[in-house]
Amino acid sequence: MVMSHSKLRTVARLLIALALGLAFTFPAVAAPAVGSQLTRVGQLAAAARPQGVPDDYVITPNGYFSPSCVATLHNGDRLQANGMIRRASGAMEKPALCTSDNFTLQGVRVSPNGKRTTPSRKPEQTGWVETGNYSSSTPINRIVASWTVPAQPANRGDQTIYFFPGLEQLPDVQSILQPVLGWNGYGDKAWTLASWNCCVDGTTFHSDPIAASAGDEVVGDTYSTCAAGVSCGTWNIDSKNVTTGQTSSLSTNPYADLNWVFGGVLEVYSVASCNQYSGGPITFHNIQVYDRNNNLVANPPWGGSDTSGIDPQCNYGQNFTSTSVTLSY
Repeated sequence: MVMSHSKLRTVARLLIALALGLAFTFPAVAAPAVGSQLTRVGQLAAAARPQGVPDDYVITPNGYFSPSCVATLHNGDRLQANGMIRRASGAMEKPALCTSDNFTLQGVRVSPNGKRTTPSRKPEQTGWVETGNYSSSTPINRIVASWTVPAQPANRGDQTIYFFPGLEQLPDVQSILQPVLGWNGYGDKAWTLASWNCCVDGTTFHSDPIAASAGDEVVGDTYSTCAAGVSCGTWNIDSKNVTTGQTSSLSTNPYADLNWVFGGVLEVYSVASCNQYSGGPITFHNIQVYDRNNNLVANPPWGGSDTSGIDPQCNYGQNFTSTSVTLSY
């Protein structure tokens, strides 16, 4: 292989820096376009596409995004408070600036300046269907939950289904940290696990996905890496398939204290009939929530969500214990 002069110069600079014991930083480049592997809007049936969303946009647990606004963090990478990615090699990388509009799950256009435009035609059932959650009066340091991968949907169409626990801020949401189990999240009509944080400067970040199958046991663990009592800027989100032993991790900054706690969420895109859901109900169990001082919250006051206006109506319901959230559908 013959290197170009520019590549030779870069290698020479790296060798010199290493010889001198200096830190070396690569030029800022865009994050790998792994987001292009996510399910695209153009793969959906026409009736399932929200009005105005381009066909090349991808589906994420946080809405529809341009592939240029989706960045992947690999094992050992870390998203920092300034929006830079510190790669496992030590190289610092700035993701390409996101200049494209994104769209909420309901198809509302969100411009970079914050302007929101509601579509005149909404897609088939899309959005957070049901959840078990509560607002904490004190910052949270960790949430860990277990659940079992459901059967695949009987009707395997173009729908996408997500399950996750997670943490956000209240009253002003700046980010959401979530270990996510998804069906058809990557246009694959299969289950996968990945960890997500949305949306720093309009970009949504996720870890490399790993495979999951019906019956596999999953643990989602979102936690501060700092000592007790500290407002921490370094967190890990681990999405672990206990059955296979694989873990997909995201190291990130939460961007503010986290006090909105989700024990379990069902989120869908483009569900037109009840047989497009996976086998339910699903129970998030062994849920443990810890406050900033790493004290276990003994009885989280879980509350549910109103599902009465959702179409199709698929026998939705929520039940809670101190350590579990069950979502029926």
